[in-house]
Amino acid sequence: MKRILSITAYLFLVSFLYSDVEKKIVPLRRGSGAEVLYFDFGETAPNTFFKSEKLQEPKLEDLKLGFLDAAPGYYAGPDGGEVYQWAKNHYQWKRADGSVFTEWPTGIFKLDFPTGIGFVFAPAPPNCNGCSPTLVWNYPDNTKITKYWISNRKEYDTIFQKPLDFQNFLLVNETKFGKPKLELGNLVFYGSDKWNEFLRVFGEEVKTKSLYSILKNEFGFENRGKIPVLLFDEYNAAKEYIGFDLPAANQSEMGLGGKDAIVLCCGDQMPERTGNPNFDVDSLRRVNFSMVLQKLTRNAEQVSCLKTIAETGTQSTQEIQDPWFEEGFASYIESRLSDRKRVWVYAETEKLIRENKAPKSFKALLEAKYKDNIPYHFSAILIKYIHDVYGKESISSYQKETCMGLDSTLALQKVTGVSADTILKESTKRFETEKIQVLKDTKSLSLSGFTVMNPQFPNEFFSFLEKGFTIKESAKEIKTYDELPSLYKIFIANVDDYSGKREGDFLGPRGSYFFLWKKGNYRWYGDGWEANVFPGNQIVFRGSNYTLVEWENGKKQYVAPNGDSVIFQNRESVQYSD
Repeated sequence: MKRILSITAYLFLVSFLYSDVEKKIVPLRRGSGAEVLYFDFGETAPNTFFKSEKLQEPKLEDLKLGFLDAAPGYYAGPDGGEVYQWAKNHYQWKRADGSVFTEWPTGIFKLDFPTGIGFVFAPAPPNCNGCSPTLVWNYPDNTKITKYWISNRKEYDTIFQKPLDFQNFLLVNETKFGKPKLELGNLVFYGSDKWNEFLRVFGEEVKTKSLYSILKNEFGFENRGKIPVLLFDEYNAAKEYIGFDLPAANQSEMGLGGKDAIVLCCGDQMPERTGNPNFDVDSLRRVNFSMVLQKLTRNAEQVSCLKTIAETGTQSTQEIQDPWFEEGFASYIESRLSDRKRVWVYAETEKLIRENKAPKSFKALLEAKYKDNIPYHFSAILIKYIHDVYGKESISSYQKETCMGLDSTLALQKVTGVSADTILKESTKRFETEKIQVLKDTKSLSLSGFTVMNPQFPNEFFSFLEKGFTIKESAKEIKTYDELPSLYKIFIANVDDYSGKREGDFLGPRGSYFFLWKKGNYRWYGDGWEANVFPGNQIVFRGSNYTLVEWENGKKQYVAPNGDSVIFQNRESVQYSD
């Protein structure tokens, strides 16, 4: 028995050695005498564009083996390593340095090392004319560098990725964008000097800490990596970089919150220092800083979606376009941190409903996509309703379900237990109640944070705001000059810092408002009254049913509710008219 076992072992060994010797050697396709190339990608992923450019990039023509036939089986590689071929252009080569090269008929190939470092090449889709492949370098700590071909720019974007740690950011080419102009937390800004004033006060104006707290603590959305912010000076340059027109964008303002970077425009509309501190401060107060909150929200939500995909290993075969949620959620979060945004959301939604343009069903909402900017206001109201009624968990659960490819309608019903149409109907009904309070304060909230214009004679102005005017109803009953108020003493304002340079709204003291025209004339106004000051300081005051006029030379006129008037050319001269 022992002898039989010994013979069997001997025959097995001889057979193994013989078969190894007899394995056909497969040369490199470049030629039998071509040198085998070896690669070193470093031990950790590079975290700058300059370092990433130094990464070795394996080419298929350098690694591809030149099989004479497509017969399945074991072969010997040009370096003595073992090769196994399944079919034509589908084989694996265990190389002498320990790396393993695998090629598939689809054109995909990869090169893996025992340490966990590797490289993957994925050819461009056949319908993408002139596109280049996607290149990925993998590392043992779950980081990777991915180069995506951007067809509209005909160049690669290089992305540092560690989805399990909420990281996915563009490695910015500083040769093209310059050195960072500001680093604030994990935000890194790149742009021209046109953005200097914007960046100088950015940290004071934008509530990033509050935003990050809400996103992480309520919804589990965050970004622990860098967030490059690319600041473009001109609309067309930003549009060319992105590759398409953004919904709701215009020639003075545009923003895109991508999962690897944020794009903002336009530097040529940003304020510059004039040397007048009051004017410069006012200019900055008119900048829409809160738009950054919306783009940061979009960025964090997308990065968190990538984490979900990485954790579950589940990804939709095609990217789901879900603008109602993506933009609606971002607008909702921004409106919680910005009074101006909240008023805009409610006012635009009310207008949409009034003009009969609001979606009547959830299907209509999805089909509308970006029409009439629906995702930016109507959808924000819908998100608010879901959050208030079904809880913050419903928002994060919906996002996870759709990240993994579940249809929007099914996902919403799954996380709430209610049909999507019912949610849309109920949210619209609730909006009709909520809008009353928000839109009641439209003017004050929309000007929140604006400069307060000051009168030259504050005591007289405050007295008017408190008491108004006490005037006899009939013009004929007014006998003396002093029975009419001095409009000049009340409504002349300190406009020297802005006259000729600014046109627009200001806040007034104690609930009043102010509008300045570039020609220098201006208007004070409040509930039921307005006072217009024209060049030459002619002042026209209109109350609820009467008019007062005063000229710079002291001439006064009163037009009573019944149309009668009295004019004082001076203190001594009076004239009545019917």
